[in-house]
Amino acid sequence: MPNEVVDLRKGDRFIFSDPVSGSFSASDVSVVNLSLTGVQVSHPEPLRIGTRAAIVFRRGEVSVHVSASVVWSHLARTENGMTYRSGLRIEAADPQYAMAINALVRVGALHRDEDSLERKKQRMAEREEKRKSQPRVIPTSG
Repeated sequence: MPNEVVDLRKGDRFIFSDPVSGSFSASDVSVVNLSLTGVQVSHPEPLRIGTRAAIVFRRGEVSVHVSASVVWSHLARTENGMTYRSGLRIEAADPQYAMAINALVRVGALHRDEDSLERKKQRMAEREEKRKSQPRVIPTSG
C-alpha cells in the first residue's frame, strides 16, 4: 500500500497557466488549483477550518464569486519559503461557477492537471523513505 494512491476526487482538477490572486473572507489568496467542487488556495495567514465566506477572483473577463468553506488547511514549504495551503469546498452546485471554469478552459487560462495524483504518490513515497531512514527509539524496561 505505500505507493497506492486512491483517487477520491469527484471531478477533474484544473490549474491556471499564470498565477491568479483573489480573496477569501478578509484574506488575500492565490488560487493553486480548482475543480467544480472546490478550490485550493495559498495564503500568508492561517484560515480556520470551517470558515465560510466567498472566494473571489478574476482572470481576464471572467470573474468568480462563490460561497465556500475551509475543509483543510496546513503550513506548506514552497520554493519561496513557507505559506499556508487550504482546501475550500464549494458550498452548493453553482452554474455560474461551472460556466466560469468552462470559459477559462476555452480561453486557455486553465488546463487539466494531469499529474496531481502522480505528485501525491511521490510525496507519499518520500515521506515513507524519510520515516524509514530516521533512527528508531526502542523502549526498554528498567
